[in-house]
Amino acid sequence: MSKKQKGRPTVAGTSPVVKTVSSTPAKPTQSVPDSSTPVDLPPAEQPFQLIRFDKRVKLTLSAFVAVFVLFVLLKWHYVSLPIWNTILPDGSPVTRGLVAGTPKQIRMDDYAVATPWILSNVHNHLAQNNEAIGGLNSSLVLLPTYHPVTLFKPGHWGFMVLDSERGYSWLYDINPFILLVGGFLFFLLISRNQYWLSLTGVLTLLLSSGTVRWSFIPSSMIGYCCATFVAAVYLLYERKPLKIALYALLLIWLICSFALVLYPPYQIPMGYLFGFAFVGYVVNNRRDLFPPKAILLKIGMLGVAVALAGLVLAGYYADIQETLKAVTSTVYPGQRSELGGTGFVGNWYSEYYSWFFDDQKVPKSWLNICELSHYLNFVPVIIPLLIALFLLDRKIDWMLGATALFMIFMWVWMEVEFPAGLAKASLMNMVPTRRAQIPMGAGGILLLFMYLSKLSDNSIRDAYRRVPVWANAMAVLAVVGFVIYTAYVNVNDSDGMIKPYQTFMPVVFFSLMNVLLLFTISIRYRTAIFCAGLLLFLFPNLKANPLSKGMSPITENAFYKTVRQLVEQDPQARWLVNGSQYVTYMVTATGAKQITGVKYLPDRKHVLKVLDPEMKRDSAYNRYAHVTNQSYINGRDSVILVNQFEDAYVIAMDPCSPRMKSLNVKYQVFDHQPQPVEIRCMKSVATMGSLTIYQANP
Repeated sequence: MSKKQKGRPTVAGTSPVVKTVSSTPAKPTQSVPDSSTPVDLPPAEQPFQLIRFDKRVKLTLSAFVAVFVLFVLLKWHYVSLPIWNTILPDGSPVTRGLVAGTPKQIRMDDYAVATPWILSNVHNHLAQNNEAIGGLNSSLVLLPTYHPVTLFKPGHWGFMVLDSERGYSWLYDINPFILLVGGFLFFLLISRNQYWLSLTGVLTLLLSSGTVRWSFIPSSMIGYCCATFVAAVYLLYERKPLKIALYALLLIWLICSFALVLYPPYQIPMGYLFGFAFVGYVVNNRRDLFPPKAILLKIGMLGVAVALAGLVLAGYYADIQETLKAVTSTVYPGQRSELGGTGFVGNWYSEYYSWFFDDQKVPKSWLNICELSHYLNFVPVIIPLLIALFLLDRKIDWMLGATALFMIFMWVWMEVEFPAGLAKASLMNMVPTRRAQIPMGAGGILLLFMYLSKLSDNSIRDAYRRVPVWANAMAVLAVVGFVIYTAYVNVNDSDGMIKPYQTFMPVVFFSLMNVLLLFTISIRYRTAIFCAGLLLFLFPNLKANPLSKGMSPITENAFYKTVRQLVEQDPQARWLVNGSQYVTYMVTATGAKQITGVKYLPDRKHVLKVLDPEMKRDSAYNRYAHVTNQSYINGRDSVILVNQFEDAYVIAMDPCSPRMKSLNVKYQVFDHQPQPVEIRCMKSVATMGSLTIYQANP
């Protein structure tokens, strides 16, 4: 062997040539790197290797990048903004800003809250505090701003270098992009480069209704966790100083980016999920990963990376410390104190029957199509099969076992509840069960594809020879019985929306899908058939969101343009909307300072010290809330603050109260024809259908 052929063990981009097969994990041989996979070994029996960046992997990653860039350049996104054409019609076509699909009114958190907030902050030059959004530094916590912490918020980068509409597309499109890249690499790593299985795995996470129906919000968090897993494995395995430094920086950047999403109900369970899986992966591959090489250098590089990130995060924390304290002191969401045990919004098997539901058709007890959505559940079949495999093979796959343990952990949280001390110590007290079903469902998908990857192991493929026919028949009957049970649960849980006869096709389909998981039965092309069935079922979820372009349903709306003109003339003037909450959202989008609208935090400094100087009604407004106003004139300048819902309160006061001058309220909008007494102190400046804008008299 020449000197050029000698070198370090195989890493990414290479695959060893193996001459013999051993029952124990083999060490990589020092041979000429070969980009092809050995044909005599299934993936699960190959020696340890990292991701093999062959031509089709590179092409796939390039395709992900190309689609993301194309969507941004075309200003395409999946937010239901065109619904504004019907909410506040101005005579324009109802398809303005719509490329394909149907806007979904249920997604008002995106089109009615987040988008007006974003536009407001764009008009306010990406300010760190914006009273239209809430008190203190609310916008720094939530929105694109000019601050060094943006380094760890890649979703905000578009606003730094692109126009607002492309920045907006970047903000939303980057979430599925992070999942596609991070998830694809994760599945390649844990499956030992099974390309089609890895591609199907990430598409399953992406297309599941728990991801799609929430406007892909969970996708970036799942993607960050996947990428963090991969970066940690590469850092553990690497021995070249430059690459160690790069992997250390990447790992800390990913952890910080994930943490700054600031949504504990998803993040805490996902941390457990990928933490359990990582420990299992390391134990499985301990002979190849331990003892770790260049351990002192790796610790040092991680220390440098943490210090660099700490410089940015310390300044950020100093800027938002008061804001975070105020958030945790609100009535809602406040400091959560959950114990679990309240179950799913729908049920664990409702995804099997999601064919029957849409955003307009949902059982009342399941709240809405978003709240009930999660992920297909094969865990009740997989866990017994893992036990059977252990009994037959007497070997433990620690990653499969650790992930299965996470699912049991989450099942106890969802259905049984934790003791108060354990809930607090584990931080699960911040995780409502209605939110936990998303990370739990994602864990079920990870377990599924780990199991499918394991099916290529020779020990599993030969196990069916040791199982008698009667045992296989019993296993098939048990699977069919389980699926029939899921139909029974959903028929009884759907408020009569699912009839027993309607469950026939789903029962047949998912019986076949679950039977394919039985490793004790020899089924040719088992994994390919299963993956095809999975994608066939999930691809219709692409219709869950429309394909939209830009923000024209808001920015070209006649009411928006009229208000925006007035705001540009007098940016310091405050606004008040009398009536519709949707009108308040539109006024927020113009960048106006307004008392009504959606407030992340109550604005005590500028507004509530005037409306409630003695804080007698603090419990009504100390919350994240949709704020509306209505006229209330009793001759005593009274102000009423009433909490209507968990996330809403109403202000009732005289539109001509002296407090209006104290608040510098110069413009008021009425969504109805006001009485003369309501407008005695102002003049009309614009009328658009039923909407009228009044300006306070000097």
